[in-house]
Formats: sequence, structure tokens, C-alpha cells
Amino acid sequence: MRQQDGITIAIPNWNHELLLPRAIRSALRALEILRNQGVDGEVLVIDDCSRDGSQVLLRQLEARYYRDGLRVVMLANNAGLTAVRNQALARSRFRYLLFLDADNEVVPENLPVFLAALRQTRAAGAYGTLLIRTVASVDAIAAFSHESFQDRMFDNNYIDACAVFDRAQLVELGGYVNNRWEDYEVWLRLAAAGRLIVFVPIVLGYYYIVPASLTIDPNENHHLHAVAQRIKRVFNQVDARADLPLATRHRRYHPALGYF
Repeated sequence: MRQQDGITIAIPNWNHELLLPRAIRSALRALEILRNQGVDGEVLVIDDCSRDGSQVLLRQLEARYYRDGLRVVMLANNAGLTAVRNQALARSRFRYLLFLDADNEVVPENLPVFLAALRQTRAAGAYGTLLIRTVASVDAIAAFSHESFQDRMFDNNYIDACAVFDRAQLVELGGYVNNRWEDYEVWLRLAAAGRLIVFVPIVLGYYYIVPASLTIDPNENHHLHAVAQRIKRVFNQVDARADLPLATRHRRYHPALGYF
């Protein structure tokens, strides 16, 4: 399918009924601002077979906001986040793609800046600062995704999935793979392939901590250790990658300033 020159705001959802309205509201507002600037787009929600009432809510919201650009896809079986992200890549109608998870909220006024940064630099991805909030408070308690990707790229996954991508470049590199750290792996794959990743020094959005997300499965640490070892084997066998001249370190860009 030929991609139009605009943006898809893709919202994966699995049992986040109570958080969905905030994410969708911010996405629709961002779409309104972009359209006022002559940029077309859509909000694409892909529900991964939720059981908490999300599907009823989404059908109601789609009926109300379809003319504003809201589309909903319901998966018949739970497929997992990797498959949902790849569904977004396949179903997106536009060249650029913002992944906005259901527990995120985009700052509508700032999204055009990220889109302009991608267009001007031809980067594969543009990320900005995310502020962390709890569901009970609007006060930010921390920030992340606000530094050079390359400096600690193999220490941990410290750049969030909430970012704006050139969809064509993601598809060209094979999309997402199922290793439970699919978002982290994509950032590493883009860097290793020499694709440009830029940091835009403004707030892209918010990440909301929900109580259930703090529950740790005692078996999970063992699994994540195995995943980390696999990532090291694939991307950093001799502990040299972080020191190589990749197109990621300190690539700070703002459309009004250029690189700095």
C-alpha cells in the first residue's frame, strides 16, 4: 500500500480501558493541530483481544470520532505487543508513525516539531523527553528518553518506544521481532544499521505508572537476563559497539535551530 505523506498515531491496547480515553484524546488533539498546519493523519487503535471493557469503549469512541480520524482494529486472538506493533506498520496509511501506548499521553502542540525533524533530517526515528506521572497525580516524578541513545545503549532500555518513526525504514529493517524487548531491539537495530536517530530537546509526552505495572514476576528476571544475553550476542559481541561512530551519539536536532 502506497503511503501518504502524513502521520499515523498508533495506540496498541490490551486491558487499558481506564487509560485509553486520555491517550486517544491527546492523539486526536494532536491530529487536529497537524491538520491545521496542512498535515493529514489518523489515530489507529489496535486492541489485542482485551477483556476489560476496552472493546465496547473503543467501538463507542470510533463511532463518535471516526470523522476526526479515529480507526479501531480488534484482533480476534491475543497476539502480543510485537504482533500489534507489526500490525500498526502494516495497516498505517501514512509515512510517519508515532507509537503512543495506552499508558502514554502525547503533548499535542509538540508533535509537529518531531514530524518536522524527521522530514528535515530524513532520520529513521526521532525521540524526545518523556515525563513520568502516576495515575493519581499530574505532577511529574521523573523524566527519561532525554539523552544520547548511544552513550548507554547496551546498559539497559532507557529510550522509550513512544517516538516518531519513518515507517518505511522500520519496514525495510524487518519490523519488530518477538524477544520481549522488541522496542529496545528496534532501537539497537536502527543504530547498528547506520540509520540516523535524532533527539529533539522538548517533551514528547507522558508515561503513566499504573499499580499493576509495578508487579514483578519472580521468574521474569531470569527471562530478561536471557534476553539481554541474546541482544549482546547479536549486537555487541566484543563490547565495542558503543564506541563506534554510529549516527546516533548526541544527534540533537530542532527544526528551528538545526543540529546543535
